[in-house]
Amino acid sequence: MRAERLVCAVAALALGGGAAAWAEQRLDRSAEPTPAGDRVLEAVEGLRDDQVHVTDDGRAMLGEEDERRIAALIAERGSPVHVLVWRDSWFAGHDHYIQAAEQVLERLDGPAALVLWQGPDGSYTGTTQGWTFDRYSGDWDDDVEEEPSYLGDASRRLPEWITALPDDPITRLSSDSGAGSTASGITAGVLLGVPAVLGVWLLLGIVRVATGRRFRNRPLPAGRG
Repeated sequence: MRAERLVCAVAALALGGGAAAWAEQRLDRSAEPTPAGDRVLEAVEGLRDDQVHVTDDGRAMLGEEDERRIAALIAERGSPVHVLVWRDSWFAGHDHYIQAAEQVLERLDGPAALVLWQGPDGSYTGTTQGWTFDRYSGDWDDDVEEEPSYLGDASRRLPEWITALPDDPITRLSSDSGAGSTASGITAGVLLGVPAVLGVWLLLGIVRVATGRRFRNRPLPAGRG
C-alpha cells in the first residue's frame, strides 16, 4: 500500500511539474514579439529618439515644428506617451493598423502608451500588453479620455490630451504580474495532475481485481475475511 501511494505521489509531481513548465513556456512564448515589417521597425527606431515619429506620408498631418513641440512636452512631463503619425497602408507587413500599433508597443523600451495618428478615421491609442490606463488613479481627471480626439489638427489635439493626462497615466495589470504567472502554472499543474493520479489509482485497482484481490487495498472489517 505504501508503494502504491508512492507511485501516485511521483505521478502527481511529475505531471504537475510538467504542466507548470508547459504553462510557463506558453507565457514566455506569448511575450515574444510578433514578426513586423520594415515600416514598423523604422517607426520604432524613430520613437526611441524623442517618442514622436512622423513618416514622410504623415508630414501633412503634423509639421516638423509641431513634432518638436510635442516631443518637448512629452520629455518635460516624463510621460510614457509615444506618438506615431503616418498614413494607413495595406502593404506594410501587417493586416490591420491596430496590429501595427501592437507590434510597435512590443518593441518599445519599457511600458508605454502609443497614439497611432492616421487622421479622423483609423487612429488608435493603446498600451503595452499587461498595462492599462489608470483611470481610477486620484490624479486622473474624469473629463480626460483614454485617447485623444482624432477630430481636428494633430498639432492641437495631441498637446491638449498629453497635458491633461497625469504624469504617470498607465499602470500594470495585477493579473499580468509574476505572481499571477506562477499561479497560472500551479493551477495548470493541478488541473492536469489530479486526473492523472485518479487514472493511476483506477489502474492499480483493476490490477488488484484481476489478481483476485479487492479493488481498494484496505483490510477487511473485523469478523470478516
